[in-house]
Amino acid sequence: MTEPPEYLSAHIQERVAAEAHELGIRVDVSGDVVRLRGEVVSEEQRREVEATARDAAGGREISNELHVVAVTEPDGEERLS
Repeated sequence: MTEPPEYLSAHIQERVAAEAHELGIRVDVSGDVVRLRGEVVSEEQRREVEATARDAAGGREISNELHVVAVTEPDGEERLS
């Protein structure tokens, strides 16, 4: 018996959070395809999330739609009011 897509999706998200240290990744399962969506800070992190998801997906196809976004340092000191 296979687990429902919602359970598999939650399982993969938990593994990605624990092993790749990414909390904002959306995981959708449709048939034999696991789709990863969200933003990461580097190509290395993108590959790590995909590898972790692939390991947890039980042989399903991975569609990596993660985007790498640049993280820049603030121009100056941040002021809180």
